[in-house]
Amino acid sequence: MVIKDTPYVGISHDVATDILFINWKQKPTIKQLKDTYLSALQHVQQTCLITSFCTDLTAIGPLNREQEAWLMLEFYPSVYQIIKSSINAAVVFSEEHFKAIVTNYQQPAYLSRQDFIHFNYFTAYQEATHWLIDIKKGQETMCS
Repeated sequence: MVIKDTPYVGISHDVATDILFINWKQKPTIKQLKDTYLSALQHVQQTCLITSFCTDLTAIGPLNREQEAWLMLEFYPSVYQIIKSSINAAVVFSEEHFKAIVTNYQQPAYLSRQDFIHFNYFTAYQEATHWLIDIKKGQETMCS
């Protein structure tokens, strides 16, 4: 199900796997980033409480500091207030972006406050999707 499709981003909800996908096509402005994530959150709130997310950054590279700070300090706490559950987030990077992150990574202090989000990082979209599906299957097995 397509939630939003613009020249800079596509948001879709795969109902079969219950994964919400955000596919960045062009580098967003801070306004576009906020609008996108708030649209996704509105869908989650109105439709169903999705706990598996996949964001594809391969076409745009890294977000800037202002964008990352907004996600960490404002958006993610809002997500928790709505979902009130742990979530799994797969992030897909280009090979070059992934190598730069591994080489230069320094965890921001505010990241540790987002312990309800379980991030995993990939360079292949299919691997990210499989991880999310496997996590969901594991959770279903534990609950059965």
